[in-house]
Amino acid sequence: MASLAMKNDAWADMFLSAALEPHLWGDAIQAMARATGSRHGQMIGFGPGATSFNWISDIDESIVRRTASIDQNAPDLNFRVAADRLPGRPDIVHEAHYDIARKGLRADDYLDLCSDFDIFDGCQTKLVGDSTSMIGLALLRDSKDGRTLEEERDIFAAIAGHARMAVRLQRAVEQQGFALLSGTFESMDRACWLLDATGRIGGTTPRAEALLSSSRIRIVDGWLASDRTDESRAMLRSVRSVLERPDQPADPVPLADEDGGVAIMLEFHPLPVRLWSLPFAPRAIAIARVGAPTDRHVQLLMRSFRLTPAEADIAIRLASGQTRPEIAAARGVSVETLKVQLRSVYEKTGCNRESQLVRLIGLLSH
Repeated sequence: MASLAMKNDAWADMFLSAALEPHLWGDAIQAMARATGSRHGQMIGFGPGATSFNWISDIDESIVRRTASIDQNAPDLNFRVAADRLPGRPDIVHEAHYDIARKGLRADDYLDLCSDFDIFDGCQTKLVGDSTSMIGLALLRDSKDGRTLEEERDIFAAIAGHARMAVRLQRAVEQQGFALLSGTFESMDRACWLLDATGRIGGTTPRAEALLSSSRIRIVDGWLASDRTDESRAMLRSVRSVLERPDQPADPVPLADEDGGVAIMLEFHPLPVRLWSLPFAPRAIAIARVGAPTDRHVQLLMRSFRLTPAEADIAIRLASGQTRPEIAAARGVSVETLKVQLRSVYEKTGCNRESQLVRLIGLLSH
């Protein structure tokens, strides 16, 4: 252990660097594995407060696809999770605890995975977390490595202390992004909410706070919601879409007014994600536009009813409360030309009067 004590500063520097330059986490995990005579190092996170990730050094990348098909957080499937929940377990959980936990499994899915990748043995510890979420550190050992020795677990425990401090530091750095972005949008005087990797609210601008008290928009258990169930479901779908498929635009969500028109349009935009970032940074932005047409809403109407861009813009302007003369003036056309365009909109949407069209647009994304 003397050699480890002499290297403590080096370990501290390595994990501090990973917290500030997340792409270095891979090097740190790999170095930890080698220092303990283990085939693989692992850092893993799952749960409502830690969107799932699984970083494993020096392993076939197909394990990511295999683990995605298993509920890794289920203690009756994953003996490592079950071992972590044993009463009186120590900070460093290891093979003796795995032996006990394996007796209570209801299926062999995770056992088969461990067999295929030869990762039955090892040890683990929780870095941060609570009863519903966790970020943990582990050693995964193959049959040549064998079961961990007490000395190796002591080395792992010492290294884990540096990893824990690094995770806390990176969490503080990433969460600062909410304050910084909120400040930027505050200066832009926009109503917006910043979402973390789970889709929950991490930052709110003053305009957005004011909208919470003057509209049906609510924050329920950290999620954007509405007094209307159908609107809440539409918000949830768009949030999930923008987080799971950030390369594709999420459909905007219109919130109808008492007459069925569009009172507020909610847009959802992804934020850039760095490789190896933890789940604490802002990942998406929800922007509320009150009574204003949006390009994405135009695209939604064009896809749904094959409207032309001009027809979609006219339909949105009607739904937002503009009169026909106002629309004609804004588009630089005569009222007669506008009537022709509206007739085409009615035919394509199946509406026969303006109130039906307004209501249809208001409910389109529900």
